[in-house]
Amino acid sequence: MSSSTSSSDVSSGWSRCLVACFGALALGAALIATLVILVDPYDSGRFGPFAIRGVADRNPWTANVSRARDTQFDSAILGNSTGQLLEPARLDKATGLRFVQLVAPGADPRGDLAILDFFARHHQTIRALVFSIDQPWCSQAVLPLSKDPFPYWLYEGGTLRQLGHLFTWAALDRSFQRIAIARGARQPVRADGYWNYEELWAPGAKHPTAAEPANAAPFRGKVTDHFPYADMLAAAIGKFPREVAVVLVMPPTFYTIVPVPGTRDAAVHAACREAFRSIVSGRANSNLVDYRVDNALTRDPANFTDLVHYRAAIARRIEQGIAASLRDGQGAKIDF
Repeated sequence: MSSSTSSSDVSSGWSRCLVACFGALALGAALIATLVILVDPYDSGRFGPFAIRGVADRNPWTANVSRARDTQFDSAILGNSTGQLLEPARLDKATGLRFVQLVAPGADPRGDLAILDFFARHHQTIRALVFSIDQPWCSQAVLPLSKDPFPYWLYEGGTLRQLGHLFTWAALDRSFQRIAIARGARQPVRADGYWNYEELWAPGAKHPTAAEPANAAPFRGKVTDHFPYADMLAAAIGKFPREVAVVLVMPPTFYTIVPVPGTRDAAVHAACREAFRSIVSGRANSNLVDYRVDNALTRDPANFTDLVHYRAAIARRIEQGIAASLRDGQGAKIDF
């Protein structure tokens, strides 16, 4: 006895199998999408009905969106990693303000400005802003965006734009982190954003090598360079009421890369300094402090982890200068 199966029966079976397979995939995708939207993986405030507080995200580029909308803070520290060691709690104690650390290591200045704008949109009352104005801010041209792009969509994008970035492994991972926080199985990172990068190395294990600065040709001309990032910051700060205090800090570097007086590099630095100083000119309790100098502190390798990242001893001095500036403005006495 024999039997046969028609090609139409085989085709029908495969069709049912494919429909079931794609149906399961679609259902799974819908469930994951629902989970991500309900949890709000970046704590952006756009999604998530659940009252989960904080994030366990170790990437400041994305974690700062949670901190920047936290209304327990009325002041912020912004800029690159050269502002990372400025501790909010110490500034709080010295000034009576409530600081949050919103630095974005490795970000273009435009990323810092996106964070500032997001912070402003989520705070009715802002009392002080501190910016670390390091070398990228003194660029004489707008730099090309990095190949590893800053997540502008998280700070500037609307709901639909954000939705397009939530269906990723990174977003799913952060969703599970937030669920673990809600269950008490994981602690969120510090709400004020402070992280001490010195914890990565034993004391004295990492520091730059002392050397004589490179010789540079003397310069007697006049620097007329344009600093586009100063214009961008001026436009951003100009939107804030005059009573918002602004302190711009030009952070110290190891002495080997401090511009030698009388050279073009020194003239460019001075011109950049004046471009940024004009932003705080006439603003109450505001100041620009230029710590990029050659002195005993910047000549000690123990005070740096590399040429541009200083250690705690210098961070404490800068915090004192910030507190003095917020108290006395451009008349502050700076000990450095």
